[in-house]
Amino acid sequence: MSAMSGMPPEMKDALAKSWKLLLTAGIISAVLGAIAIIVPPLASVTITLLVGILLLVGAVAYVAEAISRGTTGHRIWSFIVAIIYVIAGVWLIINPAEGTITLTWVLAVFFLIIGLFRIIAGIGARGQVPNAGWTIVNGVLAVLIAVLVIANLPSSAAWAIGLLVGIQLLFDGIMMITAGMAAKKLSEGGSN
Repeated sequence: MSAMSGMPPEMKDALAKSWKLLLTAGIISAVLGAIAIIVPPLASVTITLLVGILLLVGAVAYVAEAISRGTTGHRIWSFIVAIIYVIAGVWLIINPAEGTITLTWVLAVFFLIIGLFRIIAGIGARGQVPNAGWTIVNGVLAVLIAVLVIANLPSSAAWAIGLLVGIQLLFDGIMMITAGMAAKKLSEGGSN
């Protein structure tokens, strides 16, 4: 519990009060991550379809915004963005296999960037925040996997999204579980 000794009392209190939620979210995340790792092609197509649906929902939001407020130029711009969202969303839903290639590129670049940020954050938080080591490991793995996926595109698109998201969910789940367990100990022993 030495990593928690440098935490502000407000953060300790918040962790102590929310340990059950943190532990539950960690377990759910780890289980979903494991499923995505075991069946990456299914997870890849499912995520592609989900992104398509989310784009359609986003299009509705842009249309609602255009109708509700703004100048004529703002409304036209919102309608144009909504049309782009609809085209992209429908294309991903109708062609999830082809959509996985595009999403694989986007996700690989995202994982590369987020991995670098996690490495930097983990190094900066060592000794001050629980699980800083896991944050560094998570970041290194994210960078390595992103580089491997980019190097093997387009063939990696069939499994990459599911694998990348699965690994991320699994490691995030492990981090939340360990933080939840530490927070439980904190709540049982008081927030010194």
